[in-house]
Amino acid sequence: MNLPATLQMTTFVASPLPDEFSRRIRQTLRDDFNRHLTISVAKGGEPLRDQLRRASAGERIILCSYQAVSLPSPFAAIGPIFISAEPVSPSAFWPDELPPGYFLQTLALRAYDKQDCITDSTVCEPAAAPEMIREFLGRADVTHLHASFAGHGCFACRFDRSPGT
Repeated sequence: MNLPATLQMTTFVASPLPDEFSRRIRQTLRDDFNRHLTISVAKGGEPLRDQLRRASAGERIILCSYQAVSLPSPFAAIGPIFISAEPVSPSAFWPDELPPGYFLQTLALRAYDKQDCITDSTVCEPAAAPEMIREFLGRADVTHLHASFAGHGCFACRFDRSPGT
């Protein structure tokens, strides 16, 4: 088997949704597919992709559609995500760790190349995820990762190499 070359000492950052996307959804209450959205009240525990945290019971949230991989990639898919209905401060980044309390169960990791094609994937528990993320991002053929919640298959967040690695 011929494995791709690896990069040295790879660390990573977890990134929430782009601020521009979340801001536009909150302002227009329409997703990128021009569907009308409504604000609802969280039961508690819904994963908020704009903040990479779990919603508190009673918090106002928005359910919308999101396409993490753009066309023309054959891996472009549309799926449901939650965001906070309230504006938030600029996006936070978590260097070399998972966002605390965000991934509670098994997650799927998909490694992408520069053409947004999946080069590899795995399913793992949160405790094993940081090492798997570093391993994938250590490969020269991988530019970024997407994490999904394994049960529902919904997009959770993106992982990139830390600046300078």
